[in-house]
Amino acid sequence: MKFPVLILVVALAATAISCGNKATVNTSSNTASNAPATTSSPTANTNSGASTNNANAPVIVTGKWELVGKEGDWKGTVDMVGMDGFLWSVEPDGSLYKTDPATGNFSQVGDKGSFAKLKHLEAMDHLLWTVEGDTLYKSDPATGKWERSGEGGGWGKTVAMAGLNGILYSIEPDGSLWKTDKSGNDTLVDKGDFKGCTDLAAMDGKLWTIENGNLYSTDPTNLKWAQIGKEGEFNNISVMISGSGFLWMLDNGGTMYRVDPNGTSTVVGDRGSYGTTTVLTTLNGKLWTVEGGSLYKTS
Repeated sequence: MKFPVLILVVALAATAISCGNKATVNTSSNTASNAPATTSSPTANTNSGASTNNANAPVIVTGKWELVGKEGDWKGTVDMVGMDGFLWSVEPDGSLYKTDPATGNFSQVGDKGSFAKLKHLEAMDHLLWTVEGDTLYKSDPATGKWERSGEGGGWGKTVAMAGLNGILYSIEPDGSLWKTDKSGNDTLVDKGDFKGCTDLAAMDGKLWTIENGNLYSTDPTNLKWAQIGKEGEFNNISVMISGSGFLWMLDNGGTMYRVDPNGTSTVVGDRGSYGTTTVLTTLNGKLWTVEGGSLYKTS
């Protein structure tokens, strides 16, 4: 557990993600029951940690949203990330899908059920990195081919992971921070200082964590850290991601926030308007959410 030294004001929102049964040709009509509330224009401020994708394009929230694909097509997706201009999602049966964000059209990649034991999904350097069971894997989504990273095992207790500058950083329940290179070599970076961590994101060369309701930024090269915001300010946050120079957080009440590295925060949309959101990611300068089993993009 860290103790506050530097306090800045922050609040954010972002969220996990869900997709659905992939079957029919997609449409683009909105319905009132599933449409997200109109978002308000944010103040001017400066994703996930993928280093080679359009998730890091600037996001400007203007309040315009649009249903992508067919309503209800995303009911049950386990996880989703944006990378290389596409959305990559895993279904409950463990199958990987590639979705064209322009049309919502999707196609299965690789063998059906290849990701059946998925626990964590991260996009980094054109590859998908997954924790399945207690083992780390890397997959080439262009071909669907995958391989075990490292010797296997040891990842069963991973709380969260994020990619930064070609390195995967992961945190375990005892607060240990590990780094793993692209060959699967693991190195213990810190023993115990990240205890209580519930969320991990990478942004601007730093690791951002929520620990016991507090937000911290940490330089992984020297482990210098700073507390961002007030003590306990993030107790209510359910999910945090990074993208386009911001942290995006979703709280338990369905309110989304974006926060810049200096701690300036902006509520996205009306408070509570993301109450049915199950997934949040960034791609091509837009926010992508799954709400009520449907996929939306917000610009």
